[in-house]
Amino acid sequence: MLKSKAAASLLVALFLGMTAAGCSKSYQASSIQQSLQDICRKEYGIENIQVKTAEDTIGVYLPFGNLFGNGLRDALKSGRVENIDKFFQPSAEAIEKIEDLLFALSRVMMSADKNFRFYVLQVTDVDNSGLQLVIKGYLDDIKRVRIWDISRTEYRLRIVHELHLNQAVLWHKPVRAFYRDLETQPLENVKTKYFKQALTTQALSHLFFDAVPAGQPRSAAGVNWKIEDIRSIDLDKSGAVVYTKVRPTLKSGAPLGDASLEYLFIIILGKGEEPRIARVIPFQYRDEQGHWNKISFPSELQLDKNLAEWKEEFPLAPIHLGTSLGEQLTRRMQAIYAADERIQNTFYAIKAEFDFTENTKLGVFSMNIQSQLRDPNAEQGGAVLNHEDMLYALNLAFREFVDLVRNYNFGDFDRVSLNVSDAGVPWILKKDQLELFRRKQVDMAGLLSFTKI
Repeated sequence: MLKSKAAASLLVALFLGMTAAGCSKSYQASSIQQSLQDICRKEYGIENIQVKTAEDTIGVYLPFGNLFGNGLRDALKSGRVENIDKFFQPSAEAIEKIEDLLFALSRVMMSADKNFRFYVLQVTDVDNSGLQLVIKGYLDDIKRVRIWDISRTEYRLRIVHELHLNQAVLWHKPVRAFYRDLETQPLENVKTKYFKQALTTQALSHLFFDAVPAGQPRSAAGVNWKIEDIRSIDLDKSGAVVYTKVRPTLKSGAPLGDASLEYLFIIILGKGEEPRIARVIPFQYRDEQGHWNKISFPSELQLDKNLAEWKEEFPLAPIHLGTSLGEQLTRRMQAIYAADERIQNTFYAIKAEFDFTENTKLGVFSMNIQSQLRDPNAEQGGAVLNHEDMLYALNLAFREFVDLVRNYNFGDFDRVSLNVSDAGVPWILKKDQLELFRRKQVDMAGLLSFTKI
């Protein structure tokens, strides 16, 4: 989770960006990716973003060279970290880029001819740690804060900002470096750096430069390698397979044939080492007549079918409001429980997680409580739900739930399944019963008395 001044700065920037955005429909959904890339390149000098859409969600991916500065990398290498929070603040340069992206994203979303409702911004440290900052939000929240229908404080609570490890980026790192070096370094140097004696320079040339027709420069100096697709699958904790689809072009810009080339890279990770390439497997070869032919893989591999399930650096799934509310509620309850003195005095640990499952008609929320009361007598079967401190904790969670769902005017669910550790089967609470609780016509104990599976 992004904290303190960095979070406040980014969220205020997004608010200001959305406020400044116009309402005219200036951007067509069919060209939204290109529009965002053009704005970022021309106005902010950001060249390397990826833009995706999924239903009414827009996603922007920025691979960043040094997201957290050198302090995090040095601390991780040394193993000596006294205050870990300070290392997970984006660098000043990264914050500036993120603010620029949020501003550009706001302009496009507010002025698009399609009703985009959600956005995702993913900024990933591709050079060092593989850690990434993910910011997700809902466009209607921006509109409401603009007209003061919700406060800025409430608006900030509605933005989901998370910190994750992107394992695919770490596996892909040596492969991306290999293609960069293939464009600039002599083949002998590339062979020595990546394969030592496992591959000859001649074999490396056949693997990649057979795509260059006779009479053209068959060397790094003459060819660019554009990665059209890259994804990976873990073999185990110490290795992975990385798939790439690349299009070689002459540095003059001329294409080298109509087909892209596909390769598998076997990546290994030794103890205390960076991931490195151990082997390259091509999907194609050039025959004696100069024609490209596909290599036949064993049928059990079914690479063409399985590739869709491999890990991408920037996967984007459409966000739906119920799922978004579940994420919000989970994070809100973490903060509420951490700040509540009674909770801290009566629980060793407590965590509330909300999930949302879409059904054919109405969805279902699940509220999962994992806890350990300091009172040992309360941890006996269903008695945990009769403990006054558990009822207090549940009251906080359900009060937050009914208020937030009401505030979003979200009614596409018919029940909440309450699952409490050590309490046996779940309680099923209907929407009309929850409305009685929201109106304070029943208390938490009364709500629990309605229904149990």
